[in-house]
Amino acid sequence: MLKYNFINNLLNLKDVFVKNVVNRDDFIEIFVETKKKPHVCPVCGYTTSKVHDYRKQRIKDVPIQFKKTFIILRKRRLVCSECGKRFYEKLYFLPRYHRMTNRLSFFIINELSNVNSMKHVSLKANVSAHTVKRIFDTVSYTAYSLPEVISIDEFKGNSGGSKYHCILVDPVNHKVID
Repeated sequence: MLKYNFINNLLNLKDVFVKNVVNRDDFIEIFVETKKKPHVCPVCGYTTSKVHDYRKQRIKDVPIQFKKTFIILRKRRLVCSECGKRFYEKLYFLPRYHRMTNRLSFFIINELSNVNSMKHVSLKANVSAHTVKRIFDTVSYTAYSLPEVISIDEFKGNSGGSKYHCILVDPVNHKVID
């Protein structure tokens, strides 16, 4: 039981019980179940903890030991005793309708912040390049307008693993653009 507590702390999953861990040659599966707690009905606002049924959901997570990692979640579907509406419990680590954790999305964004191609990030995160592109498109960033005049200069350098570098400058305001 102590090893599962360690896995809980390692993955930073709160209110989750780790039931089992299966370590295969090319992937790792972590079987988890959430702690039972009351949830608010999305229709009438009544608080309920009455379980209707369970289902297993396979969720992609950040790679561990360069292996694909999946969280197998035993997900509860609750039923409202007031209006009869059936709904799934809300999970802080998994957005609605998603099959990958927030942590994996943040990992992909962090890898994109380094100078990496989307294909390279997709191989590192074990997702498709299209998924990496969709996550990149969700990030809002400030689009800068270019000045009226741009100066381009190339120079010899030894940083970043390349021999030649390029700099873009606004010559009117004397500011480096990129």
